[in-house]
Amino acid sequence: MSILDSVSVVDSGERAKGYDPVRVRRKKLGAALQEQINLIESEGGGYRRIRVQRKRDLETDQVFDVEQQRRVNPWWWVDDDGLVRFSMRYGSMKLIIKDGKDTLVLPSLDELQRLLPMLRAEVLAGGLDDVLAKAADALEARFKSRRKPAKG
Repeated sequence: MSILDSVSVVDSGERAKGYDPVRVRRKKLGAALQEQINLIESEGGGYRRIRVQRKRDLETDQVFDVEQQRRVNPWWWVDDDGLVRFSMRYGSMKLIIKDGKDTLVLPSLDELQRLLPMLRAEVLAGGLDDVLAKAADALEARFKSRRKPAKG
């Protein structure tokens, strides 16, 4: 029996080329939601994002990798009524999810833990592309307003 008999083989189709801002936004929010999933699944909030940074030793001129642990801030909180509130973020902005509202209200953390993978799958499938585009435009406008006009 050949190894090729145990896998499916299809036509490759077209490969996405170049920079596609929609795809980049999906991947960025999907990665952030995956961090939230990892954080809620860790016991006691012990999850830390690991960032690898390259450094050069000035004496020996050798390059080596240094792992840095970064804290991940939860996007949820429990209010006074015991309800879990969750708001998604894109960069420094809260995403306006539906009807001008930005916070999901859930009865418990277990419900949030069940919701997050489905929400991530919807983001990667393109279900929140309009919301992400509005947030990206608002962020871009905020940065453009900070730039000083050129003198001349």
